[in-house]
Amino acid sequence: MTEKFPRAKKLGYAIDEVNVFLDKARVQYLNPEQLIIDTQTLRATRFKLVKHGYSISAVDAALEKLEDVFASRELEAKLRELGFNEFLAELNQIKQLIDSRLARPKHKRFARRGWPFRGYDRKQVDALCSRVATHVKAEAELTVRDVRIEVFKSKRGGYAEHQVDAFMDKVVELLQRQKIFNG
Repeated sequence: MTEKFPRAKKLGYAIDEVNVFLDKARVQYLNPEQLIIDTQTLRATRFKLVKHGYSISAVDAALEKLEDVFASRELEAKLRELGFNEFLAELNQIKQLIDSRLARPKHKRFARRGWPFRGYDRKQVDALCSRVATHVKAEAELTVRDVRIEVFKSKRGGYAEHQVDAFMDKVVELLQRQKIFNG
């Protein structure tokens, strides 16, 4: 059997876990009516780290492409199911949720990690929040890729990672919904 991804020089994703997951995803990809893995499950998927496993960046890039395809299919089906007005109402709810977080003062948008714990650099996260705010106001374009490639330094007293990650997931969902809606 040929390998699906290059191997990592040190730590990488467990090959068997990745292969099993991608086999399931392939079945769904080829048969869109079959729901084996939804977008949320795909986003939450984690693999063990092992010596000389699959390259993390290569697998992550493949998962991002799969997420885009699966999200597009799910949202198109949701638009057909709900209809234009209900889909727009859900889109606006997500926008309001994001707006409420963005309305908070800089450096106070998310809970902070207490000393001596580390969290995401507040300045970097706030810079992303400013870009999201500009997009929401329809003043600048922001893509799912722009959000996904953000990497934050770790700092003592930084923002709580789980809150920032959940916010970023909502931003990705908003962008994916907008793409379907404007599509």
